[in-house]
Amino acid sequence: MQLRDKILILLKRGGIATARSIAENLDVSRAYSHRLLRQLCEEGTVLLIGKTNRAHYILSSDKNSLHSAKKAIQHCTFRLNNNNLSESHVFQRIENETGIFLDVRDNVYKILRFAFTEMLNNAIDHSRSKKIEIDCRRTTTAITFVVRDFGIGIFKNVCQKFRLPGTLEAIQEILKGKTTTAPKEHTGQGVFFTSKMADVFIIDSFEKKLTINNLLPDIFISTRKILKGTRVSFSIRLSSKRKAIDVFNAFTSSDDNLSFNKTQVTVKLFQFGKILPSRAEAKRVMMNLENFREVVLDFRGVDTIGQAFADEIFRVWHNLYKDIRITTVNANETVSFMIKRVGGEMA
Repeated sequence: MQLRDKILILLKRGGIATARSIAENLDVSRAYSHRLLRQLCEEGTVLLIGKTNRAHYILSSDKNSLHSAKKAIQHCTFRLNNNNLSESHVFQRIENETGIFLDVRDNVYKILRFAFTEMLNNAIDHSRSKKIEIDCRRTTTAITFVVRDFGIGIFKNVCQKFRLPGTLEAIQEILKGKTTTAPKEHTGQGVFFTSKMADVFIIDSFEKKLTINNLLPDIFISTRKILKGTRVSFSIRLSSKRKAIDVFNAFTSSDDNLSFNKTQVTVKLFQFGKILPSRAEAKRVMMNLENFREVVLDFRGVDTIGQAFADEIFRVWHNLYKDIRITTVNANETVSFMIKRVGGEMA
């Protein structure tokens, strides 16, 4: 009887085995055991679950053992070369080798697949990083993944592309949802929709940390130690009832093209100061919003705005784009006065 047949018998009898246990049972070296098992994996007869000291081999036809072995693996990490890397293949690898996505609700699974592939694709195409690290974990209540690159950094990349004065302005552009540094390949919607699907979504890059907590809901921007590249974290509860299609529908029109034409400027304007006096600041706020049908400006925390700031948005910009509706929220009496003075309407 050939050794490969003996391996299949051992797997059928025990359900699961390691390269070490196979080597001991067949009285061969562990290196030779690895080679035989690799050949069986390449044939599709045997599946490898896990890696390094947690690597186990199972018959591909043994569904019960496969389910049990995958279920035991709730965490994985990969350090990948960014060379012809495919985001869908990496997601499939996590699905094949672990139990992180096992028996997850369909709505949660679809959100995870969209968010993971979008964020990894961004790192592949935009970061200019030679290496990308992946960390994916399932707890009793949630699934979290992290995509980490060591490239230019998302905020710095946007600043350079659009000639913005700083990181806060870059964050504002990203949150609008149509900002991309590679318009021929990307629409700029991936980060926007992913941030809306998460329970908690975090972007760490350079000296800022952007946290979007949809459970509160609220957005936080904090200063951190300098981080080279970008680290994106996404978390969603296993019990979440959120659906990807509902998120898409909330920000797309009902026309045949399903145009992405609704957004809310969710960066708190007070991050730029409690006093917003200038026309230049207004131009930065409204940059890249001309393709939307509705814009909502949140003035919470802003004490006052200058007439030039108000005029640039509510007269000059709005006259250029008369079909776009501008709505204001959380404006105090002083801010409201300045908006009305230049002919703007309050919600």
